Amino acid sequence: MRRALIPLLVLLVAGCGKREEVRRYRAPKDPGWRMLAAIAPGRDFTWFFKVVGPAEHVGSHGEEVTGFLRSLRLEEGEVRWTLPKGWTGSEGSGDRQSSIQFGKRDPKIEMTVVRLAGDGGGPLANVNRWRDQMGLAKIGQDGLEGAVRKVTGQGLESLLVDLEGPKRPSMRPPQRMARGGGGGGQPTLDDVRAMFAYEVPSGWVENPSPGQGRIFEFQAGEALVTFSILGGEGGGLAANLNRWRGQAGLAPLAEDEAPSWTKQVRFLGRPGWSTEAVGKDRAVLVTFSLNPEFSMFLKMDGTPAAVGAQREAFEALARSFRMGGPGG
Repeated sequence: MRRALIPLLVLLVAGCGKREEVRRYRAPKDPGWRMLAAIAPGRDFTWFFKVVGPAEHVGSHGEEVTGFLRSLRLEEGEVRWTLPKGWTGSEGSGDRQSSIQFGKRDPKIEMTVVRLAGDGGGPLANVNRWRDQMGLAKIGQDGLEGAVRKVTGQGLESLLVDLEGPKRPSMRPPQRMARGGGGGGQPTLDDVRAMFAYEVPSGWVENPSPGQGRIFEFQAGEALVTFSILGGEGGGLAANLNRWRGQAGLAPLAEDEAPSWTKQVRFLGRPGWSTEAVGKDRAVLVTFSLNPEFSMFLKMDGTPAAVGAQREAFEALARSFRMGGPGG
């Protein structure tokens, strides 16, 4: 991997070190993608609210999102809102002001809230940006009125866009350079995703809103597959193996025992390992590469039966992972 990519990858480390849990993500075998996005003007800034995911997962929450938009209000030039019961929010960073989770399924649906100066490029430019992300044709100014729906809040009117298309939508926020400004700034999750290429096994479904600290997330039958990056070596070989063994309910290994529980492989063009931890109720397969600057992990997690059924597909995915995109 080229050294120029290291700073971008390390920036994704924040929040990656938490204990991983099995998370179920059910999606149709051949999903269409859906986006609910809204534009709300403040005094000096514009707020963008965006929900994306498989159409089946997002579609039933349209009224909830509309209800949330009706709570929008202006307070001292800032757009504020009230979270419905059961919704939770967390502060963001940079242009992303907040992340909001809702829904009863796991993983929960995420709404991103982005604030940009001025009009953020204007309604037409943003609607066409979202349409492009969904694999839909752009529209002209004369088509804008029919493409949006006005939602009246508490003294504030927002524009709601409801799109469905064949392409996985991007999680990238609107860019400051929309009016010709310079680039720069912290890379987004989409910037890092663009560095990798892979071949998704037949029948697997990718989640466009992976859990915290995850770069990619796939539902593989009844098992969950994740790709993540951690700063440093995560404590070394034995520490990583014992973390996964603990998740599977197995006893820890001594430092000198760890190598015998791994198989040496090539992963993302680097020397790496593969290992498995199969317990009574939970099994974990991992292909990984440990490096002083950052380490990369492709992991499958689920019941022993679910993991066993997807083992060959998982190994094929690991072999297909490679660097691509910027600098790759």
